[in-house]
Amino acid sequence: MADTSVKELVMVFETQTPGKYYTMRYRNPKDGITTEEIQNFMQWVIDQNMFLTPNGELTGIHDGGVVERTFTDLIPD
Repeated sequence: MADTSVKELVMVFETQTPGKYYTMRYRNPKDGITTEEIQNFMQWVIDQNMFLTPNGELTGIHDGGVVERTFTDLIPD
């Protein structure tokens, strides 16, 4: 397996159930995405009320960011 790197945009929303969260993950976000862009998108998703989770509707922004994972192949095929 070759060396690989994967980026994901992770957005964590609060739900109607206190202490329960809903997470969305999107692969390959654009380079240089900003906090403001993430927050604006998350608020838009909440305002559209388009998702009903097992813990109810999305009610707020809890957390968000970009996760990068790298796999370094140490044992070649």
